[in-house]
Amino acid sequence: MRTTNGVTPTKQTSLAPQASTEMESPIEFVAANGNKVALSVALTRKYFCPAASEAEAYIFNSWCAHNNLDPWKKEAYLVKYGDQPPQMLTAKDAFTRRAQSNPRYQGQKAGVVIINRKGEIENRLGELVLEGEELVGGWADVYVKDYIEPISAVLSLKERMQVTRDGKPMAKWATSPALMIRKCALVAALREAFPSDVGGMYTADEMPIDLDEDTAATKATMQNAVDGVFKPVEQDESEAQDVDSLFEEV
Repeated sequence: MRTTNGVTPTKQTSLAPQASTEMESPIEFVAANGNKVALSVALTRKYFCPAASEAEAYIFNSWCAHNNLDPWKKEAYLVKYGDQPPQMLTAKDAFTRRAQSNPRYQGQKAGVVIINRKGEIENRLGELVLEGEELVGGWADVYVKDYIEPISAVLSLKERMQVTRDGKPMAKWATSPALMIRKCALVAALREAFPSDVGGMYTADEMPIDLDEDTAATKATMQNAVDGVFKPVEQDESEAQDVDSLFEEV
């Protein structure tokens, strides 16, 4: 190896796993719900996201361990469509439980922003929108111990509504927009109030994907593991992704 001024350059250490055997070893941890969890690349690709590469599955497993999320209990999802980068998502219930477990959490309020029949903008608690009123957004307040004012979030429906390529609202955004914008406002306020607990976590409602948490079409359950509903995916070597670049994307 060539030296410069008598100093031998050192090889840069990668954050990614250096050998396939490392990715094959299960990652074991205790989730926030108290369950002991063991995740392997093979299990993740078989039951949670057959479309994921080995590297993407490994990163998802590591992310779950870092955040103490149990995908077997539907607390976390790995979702991938086509050639798009995978999305690592947190279930809303797991997200809110994590934030609310902080000892400084003192309560919350959330609702919708509407233009009422008088033409006035109104922040209304809950999800009620009457005939002749226009839904324009959502709002949430999270109360934190020792804070004089609550941590607030006010979101625009137009900006946050997830739509398909042809501009039509996705899934529940089409049938229950008030419900969806309220949920997005609440998780946004909780994320701002407790960044150490839920910072960097996002729910399916906030992302441009058509994932319904009430169905089992795009997520794994323990019954999937027992019945073997999904089949493992054989990945061509030409499709293998550079692991270091995946860490940069995440």
